Amino acid sequence: MSNKVLKLRKASLYEFTQNYSNKINNCIEFFKSMKWPNGFSCDRCGCHKYYLVKLVGKTKTSYVLECRSCK
Repeated sequence: MSNKVLKLRKASLYEFTQNYSNKINNCIEFFKSMKWPNGFSCDRCGCHKYYLVKLVGKTKTSYVLECRSCK
């Protein structure tokens, strides 16, 4: 039996941009899973339901997860 530890290969910047640059839902899910590996949970109240709010500015568009309970 081997004691090798498997390491996940990190995606290159090129691979990352290919997977997420034009697929906003994939990008949101990726970052959501990084922050909340067990699913979304509000830092204030612990609620697991949220709204996805799109913020459009003059130079960029961003997205925010807003707690349904705290809103």
